Amino acid sequence: MFGLSHSSTHFNGYFLVALKPIIIISLLISLTVNASNGDIERVLDEAEDYLVVKPSHSLTLLNNISDLSSHSDTMIIRWHILTLRASVSMNQLSNMDDSIAKLITYEQSSYFKSNLVTIFSAIGIWLRRSGYPHYANTSLHCALTFAKNPKHRLALLNSKALVARDLKQYQHAQSLYNQATLIASKHNNQIKLATIDNNLGAIALDNQQYDLAEKYFKHALTGHQNEDNRSGHITAGLNLLFLYALQDQTFNYQRLYDPISSLTYAFPSKAKRALLFWIHTTYSANGGPVTDNRLKKRLISEFELLESRRVKQLVKVYLADKLNVEVRIAKKPQPRKINLSIITSMPFCNWKSAKPQ
Repeated sequence: MFGLSHSSTHFNGYFLVALKPIIIISLLISLTVNASNGDIERVLDEAEDYLVVKPSHSLTLLNNISDLSSHSDTMIIRWHILTLRASVSMNQLSNMDDSIAKLITYEQSSYFKSNLVTIFSAIGIWLRRSGYPHYANTSLHCALTFAKNPKHRLALLNSKALVARDLKQYQHAQSLYNQATLIASKHNNQIKLATIDNNLGAIALDNQQYDLAEKYFKHALTGHQNEDNRSGHITAGLNLLFLYALQDQTFNYQRLYDPISSLTYAFPSKAKRALLFWIHTTYSANGGPVTDNRLKKRLISEFELLESRRVKQLVKVYLADKLNVEVRIAKKPQPRKINLSIITSMPFCNWKSAKPQ
């Protein structure tokens, strides 16, 4: 929100269901010591299957393979690629550091070269989240150069647009989203189209273009609702409620509040509920300040649950100041300490185009 800026194999399936926990542990210990190529490959397949539905389980499976040194380069590279993908989903940046450093040593491998899109995409996300947006943009651009699959190109354009928004390059971000829209429309990807609309609405909100933001958020709400995408539905709905509360649009607010609040409170996200609490308190205050001390304390407590620094900034500027509630945002963290020289020594990308941080 605001631009979230938002086959089980026989090996694992059979044993997890049929065997006692102690036997499973014994099996995994055995796997780490005397695993054959076939055993490792089945575990890697299982880890890949879980990447979308439960990446934490993917990491557990991968980490149970303690020694890959005796296996082929292809197997080792695949292990590190899967570790990167799972770690991206879990936002475990430090977990990615070692895999990236190890992967780079295999840059001449044919298997490495055949997975450039996945590798540079993961590195790009790692760089962005580590606080190096210009280098992230270079890595993502590199991945996009090699990407032929429409699904991959769509994801990369979205990632590049997030970087552009971080750098306040709003026109460039809009251009990237327009390119993504063409691909999503061609392949009738309605959820991705709704996500793009939400992100374009977030950019419009950043620039105080409220009418344009409302148009995009409405499109996003309809798209996610039609596709029964509950998370996206809630995100777009909260964004609209934020706008309506900000602009004192009573009729639109009242019409939307009940269905969105019901979905939000049934959804397992404290961050979304915290945002709704702030929005509804602002609406209920009718533009006036909060004078009840208990309510002020509750608002401050809920503020800490908001999901990102960006959302906190928007709430502080547009809602907290209006309610006369003093909230604090921690200083922007310094970039993580990583070895950029290892990254910039990698071939295939024009790292000189990345500006110094």
